[in-house]
Amino acid sequence: MPISRERALLIVKYLLDHPTFSFPFVLVCKGYASDASMDDDFVEIIPKDDYENLVENTHYDTFELWENVRNLDVETLELMSKGFVEKIIGNAIENELLDNAKKYRNLWKEELWESTDIEEFGQNEYFGGKAEGFEESLEIIQKYLK
Repeated sequence: MPISRERALLIVKYLLDHPTFSFPFVLVCKGYASDASMDDDFVEIIPKDDYENLVENTHYDTFELWENVRNLDVETLELMSKGFVEKIIGNAIENELLDNAKKYRNLWKEELWESTDIEEFGQNEYFGGKAEGFEESLEIIQKYLK
């Protein structure tokens, strides 16, 4: 699974800081070593050996996670389970936020900005504020779940 450089560095730093953590993936970097001859020049990253070099050299920017689900400990299995549940719940949250944003956006009317009827104006502002709130919440959720 391809991942960004930023996410790869976060993973390497976490693994460096938590050496007993059983990570169910191998982090690899394309073109990391000039003598790499297998797997299309992807090389496994060893946190204690490679972290500083990866931070200093920004041209290493093609990373992937490869499965490595052998000998997993209980903590890792629990985290994997939570990840699947969070993905499922995250999709449900995104859908609910999107539905609410659409509902309130449809209730909001631009032409009522200049309404002299204070109740009509207030209700319209309420709908617009609710729509914006749901839209902004959706953006935040999508930013961190993707």
